[in-house]
Amino acid sequence: MKRWFRVFIISIFALAAVSLVVIQFVQMRRTFSISDNMFNVSVSNAMDAVIKQINGEVFQTASHPAATFNYQELDSLIAEELLINGIDMHPIVGIYDGSQSSFLYSSDPQNEHLLEGSPYRYSFQPIGVVSSNQYFIILNFSWTDLFLLRNTKLYAYMSLFLILVIAVMFFISLRTIANQRKLDQMKTEFINNMTHEIKTPISTIGLACEMLQDESISQDVESRNNFLSIIADENQRMRLLVETILQSAKMSNKNFSITPREVDINPIIAKVQKSFKLTLSNRGGQIETHLDANPSLVIGDELHLTNLIYNLIDNGIKYSTDAPHIVVSTSLNENEFILSVQDHGIGINKEDQKHVFEKFYRVSTGNVHNVKGFGIGLSYVAQVVKLHHGHISLDSTPGEGSTFTIRLPRG
Repeated sequence: MKRWFRVFIISIFALAAVSLVVIQFVQMRRTFSISDNMFNVSVSNAMDAVIKQINGEVFQTASHPAATFNYQELDSLIAEELLINGIDMHPIVGIYDGSQSSFLYSSDPQNEHLLEGSPYRYSFQPIGVVSSNQYFIILNFSWTDLFLLRNTKLYAYMSLFLILVIAVMFFISLRTIANQRKLDQMKTEFINNMTHEIKTPISTIGLACEMLQDESISQDVESRNNFLSIIADENQRMRLLVETILQSAKMSNKNFSITPREVDINPIIAKVQKSFKLTLSNRGGQIETHLDANPSLVIGDELHLTNLIYNLIDNGIKYSTDAPHIVVSTSLNENEFILSVQDHGIGINKEDQKHVFEKFYRVSTGNVHNVKGFGIGLSYVAQVVKLHHGHISLDSTPGEGSTFTIRLPRG
């Protein structure tokens, strides 16, 4: 998926999502307004019917018109008229004397204060009563009842939540597709690099064998030994490549485990250093060692620790433009064995440092075009360190080189 197409898809989705949210919000407000108006109209219609019936009652005491009023009948009458108008609610009911600023009646005396600010206030004057007082019937509906009535808000919030869920899933899907594409590209590069890496020693070995078949060369002891040395070196190179790939594949298995035992690191470093003798000789380089750890013992897997050291040194040699100068150091602190491998190569920029231990990831080599590899060496190193419950860190400056520091528990 090309970048411009991905940006186009994201933009279209974002526009559609925002438009849907706006439409939902506008529709919610419109529906809420209609619902609120319909509720108010229904309450007004119900109260008009109630007051019409109340105005037909003649109070027995003119001086106090509400003295003998049947309040229970009033509650039943209001509930009945509300139900007829489609409102299945039982509000708090109160009769208020405007001249005295007091309630003559409240169906819920403990919550009488709720009636004072209620907008549902209806004036009435009973027929047959000679009084200048102004009386009101006041209703108060509980907020829970009103919330359930106006549940369009709830539906709107649910719709918004679902839109957000869809948006999150959409972006997760895009990210997954991008990661899969990146992984597929890295695997393709890995196969190409592996084919090239293995093809080179095979061709070299084949050419050396052809030369050894020449009688004039086979009789020359020095030439014969030189070609045999080339065959041995290329065979060793292929073996290490295949071993690294196989071990890395094994480590991908969650059930993979190492076989720990007491391992002496300093002799392993000397052995690995010797294996690079020919390579360094051809490039005029050197490996400098400072093996200060004494004793240099750790609990670990000798095979994987050997491959770890080989990969770090090989990495330093490959990414050195001039004669490679690798410095390998060991030291101890109270609880850790510290291994450091430093090169003076092209270095690694900060962006690459974030991904350098990822599988199949290869650092950009800039103007260096002869660097070969699979992109699994440092990933393998990080896996080995993790299996040994250690820690690996990288300190690198472009143009100056890189230092890999590994800390392993001693006991």
